Amino acid sequence: MADAATPGKGIAYIHWGNSWQLRSFQDFRHYIDALIYIHDLPKVDLSPYAAVVMPDAMDTAAALPHAPQLNAYLKDGGFLVVCLQGHADWLDIPGLEWTPGNCRDWLWWTKGEKLEVRLSEPHHPITESLPLSHMSWHWGGSYNVPEGARSILEIDGGSGSLFLDFPSLPGGGRLLLATLDPHSHNGQRFMPATTRFLRSFYPWLNRELGIERPAGNRFTYLQCSHVPSEWHPDGLEDSLGGAGFETSFAPLHQLDPELLGKTDTLYIPSSHDEFFLKSQAENLIRFLSQGGNLIIAAEPCQPWLPFMAPFHAVPPRPFTNIKVRIRDDRFGIFSDLGEGFDGWKGVFGQYVRGWTDPPPGAIWLTDIGSEHDPKPADWIWQYPTPTGRGGYVFMHNGDNMTRYPDHGPKKEALLANIAVALRKLSTGELLF
Repeated sequence: MADAATPGKGIAYIHWGNSWQLRSFQDFRHYIDALIYIHDLPKVDLSPYAAVVMPDAMDTAAALPHAPQLNAYLKDGGFLVVCLQGHADWLDIPGLEWTPGNCRDWLWWTKGEKLEVRLSEPHHPITESLPLSHMSWHWGGSYNVPEGARSILEIDGGSGSLFLDFPSLPGGGRLLLATLDPHSHNGQRFMPATTRFLRSFYPWLNRELGIERPAGNRFTYLQCSHVPSEWHPDGLEDSLGGAGFETSFAPLHQLDPELLGKTDTLYIPSSHDEFFLKSQAENLIRFLSQGGNLIIAAEPCQPWLPFMAPFHAVPPRPFTNIKVRIRDDRFGIFSDLGEGFDGWKGVFGQYVRGWTDPPPGAIWLTDIGSEHDPKPADWIWQYPTPTGRGGYVFMHNGDNMTRYPDHGPKKEALLANIAVALRKLSTGELLF
C-alpha cells in the first residue's frame, strides 16, 4: 500500500517485500514519501511523483509485468532510478546493452588494494556528493554508454559503465541506472560503503528535485510539576540550542494532537500524572506512528502506554548495585559525559534506581543492579509500523535527566545528546 505524498514533490520507493529493501527504506524514510509494493503498482498512479526508485534485490521477474507502466512514467517526464544488475532490459532505452562481469577479486577490500573502478571524465556533478569511496564495493556487470547517456562510474580501462545518467529522455524524463547494489548490502548491515552511498544519494536526490525536508529540530519539554527546577530547568534551552534544536515548554494538560503536531521530539520528565498521560495514550501512539520521538523519564506504577512495563527497583546494597554502567553506546549518547555522569550532588541512585522490561527489539544501553544480574536502566526502541515509519522511544527508568551530569567535561549535555541521537536515527545518519 502506498503512503500519501505531496503531488509533484514526492519520491516513491518500489519494493518486492525483500527485507533488505524494506530495511533500507526504513533507514532513509526521511527522504522518501511513498512505499509501494510492486504487486500493487497497477493500482498506483505514478504521475504525481517527482521520482520513483526501484532498488536492487528485486526479483527479476517481478518488474516485467509493470514495464509498460514504468516506461510510460519515464516518457511522461518522470525521474526513474533503477538499481538492477543487468535485469533491466525491459527499459525502453534504444541501444542500451548490458555485459556480465564483476570485480577481479571479491576480497579486494581485505587486502588494502584499490578496486578497479574510477569516476568517469569529466566528473558528473553527482560526484560532488558521492565520492569514489562511496561507490566502491563490487558490481553486477556493466552497461555501454548509449547516445544521450552520461557515465558516472566506470571500470578501469573503459570496459563499461556501472552508473549511468540519462538526463534528458524524449518527453523530458530522466533515468539513473546502476549495476551497484547499495540497498541490499545496507539492509544486510554489510559493506559500510553501501551505507555511505545511500546516506549521500538520498539527500542528493532531494536536492536535485528541489525538495526541502524539515530536519526534525523541534523539541518540546512537557511541564509536569510546578517545582521551579522541574517546570523550567536551567540550562536546557542553551544545551539544546547548541545542538540545533528549537525548544518549547508546554504544561502537561495542554498535551493534545495540536501540540504534538508542532514537535518532533517530546520529553516527559519523571514526576508526572500517570492517569492523565494514559488518557492521552492514543494521541501519543499516533505521534509515534507518524515518526515523532519520545524521551520518557519514568518509574511506572501504572504503565500508561501499551509497550511500557512496571518499574522494579534493584537492591541498594551493596551500593555498587546502583552505579550505572554503559553497556552499549553505539549512538554516542554517553561517550563525552565522563565516568561520573550518573552522579547528582554526589548521591548514587538518583539517576536510576531500577529498571523496566523493554519491548522486543529494543536496544539495552545502560546497566543497573549487580554485575552478575544486570538490568536495563536505559533502552531505546523504534515503534513498529507496517511501513517502518515509526519514531523512537528513549526510556530512562529514573529521575529527571535535566539534572545530569552535574560535573564532568560536558555539563547538561545528556538530554541534548539523546535528542541528537534520535534526530540522526530519524534521518538515517545513524542506523538502528
